[in-house]
Amino acid sequence: MKRIGFTAIGLLFFSHAAAAQTWSAISFSTTAPNAPLVVAAADALMSSAAGKTFPGKLLLQAEVADGDSPATHSFIPIYKTAAERETFVQALQADPAWNTFTAEMAKLSQPVSTVLYRSAKTWGELVDTDHVWMGYAFHVTDPAAFVASLNKLMASPTGKKFPGQVYLSAVVAGGISPVTHLISVGFASQAEMETWEATRDASADWAAYIKESRKAAEFLGANLSQDLKSWGPATLSSLAGH
Repeated sequence: MKRIGFTAIGLLFFSHAAAAQTWSAISFSTTAPNAPLVVAAADALMSSAAGKTFPGKLLLQAEVADGDSPATHSFIPIYKTAAERETFVQALQADPAWNTFTAEMAKLSQPVSTVLYRSAKTWGELVDTDHVWMGYAFHVTDPAAFVASLNKLMASPTGKKFPGQVYLSAVVAGGISPVTHLISVGFASQAEMETWEATRDASADWAAYIKESRKAAEFLGANLSQDLKSWGPATLSSLAGH
């Protein structure tokens, strides 16, 4: 994906999308000694006058398993609408704390990629206590059929046992790779995820989903990440309009 600097965080606030939840994955690489300094830089930014007007939720995630990507961490800013994002960035860019933050990030890290997404649908209970995330990437050729396969799975007896939360998001910008959609699945812990996957994989409902979804999309791979810290007043449920 396109490699761009941390000024892209601000630029993404101006992308115009439909009035739906929008979020970004802003990935970067850093070293273990510098990771706490990244947290401190984000703390300072979010404690600034502009940072205190942030209306959404900002996650800092560590990449646990992401294949050959050099990224070690990602910032995930989530907004209820693009209009909220636009209003916030105007305040952010006028605050000296923004320049301080980008200067610190330039010293502490290397940018890897920035992708903007729009959430299309959610399933499960949207809670802020889930901190482990699996991201499943797809190249979707029939979006309606793909959503139908997910609806069928989540309404099945197996799907009703699902303990976490699921988001289907479409790539809006930054999608240089074949990925068109991402399924983000949140769990309270890796143990909860492991238990669910064992139940899921043993079910006929899951086998039926795999068969149906393969007609509508190509699975391209999965990444595992974990929240390190969050900022902002919003909840995941409120951002999704629930």
